[in-house]
Amino acid sequence: MPKNINSKNNNILVIGLGLIGSSLCRALKNSSYSEKICGYDHDKEVMEYAVEHNFVDESIKDLKSGIKEADLVIICVPVHQVKKILDISKDFFNTKKVFTDTLSVKNPILDFLAKNNLSNIDNLIFSHPMAGTEHSGIINSKEDLFLNATTIINPLCNSSLECINIVTELWKAINCNIVEFDASNHDSLLAAISHAPHFISFVLSKKMNDLEFSDIDFLPTKTPSLLDMTRIANSDPEAWASIFLENENALCNFIDEYIKELSELKYKIKSNNFDDIFSYLKKSKPIK
Repeated sequence: MPKNINSKNNNILVIGLGLIGSSLCRALKNSSYSEKICGYDHDKEVMEYAVEHNFVDESIKDLKSGIKEADLVIICVPVHQVKKILDISKDFFNTKKVFTDTLSVKNPILDFLAKNNLSNIDNLIFSHPMAGTEHSGIINSKEDLFLNATTIINPLCNSSLECINIVTELWKAINCNIVEFDASNHDSLLAAISHAPHFISFVLSKKMNDLEFSDIDFLPTKTPSLLDMTRIANSDPEAWASIFLENENALCNFIDEYIKELSELKYKIKSNNFDDIFSYLKKSKPIK
């Protein structure tokens, strides 16, 4: 168990100041959870923006030094950047510091831990706030982004109760609702409730972009139902390409099942059987 953990977390370091990281800094600044919020980003202009707009109290130029000074470290980088951050952070695992993250996929972290014989970590607690918008970057940050959002917390096998409580209180301090379950189930669940919906939205939006409506007076892509389904296709393509690749197995398994459902409904339509179609659609209403 980490020794002498600072439960007040007087110095929080947020690594990665994109939409999630910068919004988290703003939310924490408005709370009484910590005395000091520091931020780090590989983009110097982003760090300057964060300081100028008072999103952070201090920008960190040397990441390892910033981690050394922090009580609580929150990793908010895109999935494809996390291994570099973990490599710098690993010297501080099983110390009095507490680590958590906001990543949408956890397998890259689990793989890193396994390859580096770090399976016994007690001060790393996975987090995933189910919050965001179709926009990206610090300029689109929102101080109330996490208000009433659900945050998933995934302790590891050796996670200390003290560290779990600290991370839980972090998210509660910015008005999140907490759900906790085993880390091994995270990516398969997120494939269904987040990654597949984005996948479907991207595909539908591309298909609409490929169609030609030059002989129609109004723009069909602005209809409310289509806007509802394609809104999240405006999300950052680089970030989502990385998420899709890192959660390949779980996502592709879900998409295979989804394609079977598409084929089933298509068959019912081609069979011209109203009752079968009606029955399928009735069973498809969302569970409340």
